[in-house]
Amino acid sequence: MTQIVSLAAARARPPNQSGDPTAFAYWSLADFSTDSTEDWLSAAIAGTPHEGMAISIWAHQPTLKKATSRLAEYITPRWPSQDGQSLLCKSIAEAVSRSTTAINNREAFIGRLVGVYLYGLTQYVADVARLSISGVDRNGDQQRWQHFAEPLKPWAEKHGIDTICAQLSHPGPTEVQVVGLHAHMVAHLADPIDTGYLIKHASKG
Repeated sequence: MTQIVSLAAARARPPNQSGDPTAFAYWSLADFSTDSTEDWLSAAIAGTPHEGMAISIWAHQPTLKKATSRLAEYITPRWPSQDGQSLLCKSIAEAVSRSTTAINNREAFIGRLVGVYLYGLTQYVADVARLSISGVDRNGDQQRWQHFAEPLKPWAEKHGIDTICAQLSHPGPTEVQVVGLHAHMVAHLADPIDTGYLIKHASKG
């Protein structure tokens, strides 16, 4: 599985050691060149307690697998959560866990199941908002990735970027910005019908 770079330790270093109070990490585009999105999803659940349930949910609800694939395309397996885990792995685990709870509570009708899955999948939007992504293009100019505007790897390839810089935003995102990004995230991951299920049946989890 692709190594995850945690930014927490770097952030904790004093500015006189890191050279900058804002932590950063570099991701080589070559790390993403051989694996497909399907490979990333398989690796994210392989050997986990929720592997079987994830496969079952995706088989019965293809739109949820599509939403999960879209998330993988936007953040890749390298994006770290605040505790250093792969954000993709953590988001899938949360989505499947909430779906399992709904089933155990006999709330497994399609609207509720789809809604809680999407709620879990987008639960850690603050971990997306806290990172700023940039890279130097083929002309030597800096390009900045806009959250969920386009998948990360194609964006880098389009600009001829071979190394992506992931940096903790300073100052961090406000609550209003996180809420706005969540709406943007849902719109880019889920289809309209599933978004309706989220709003109607799982707006609060």
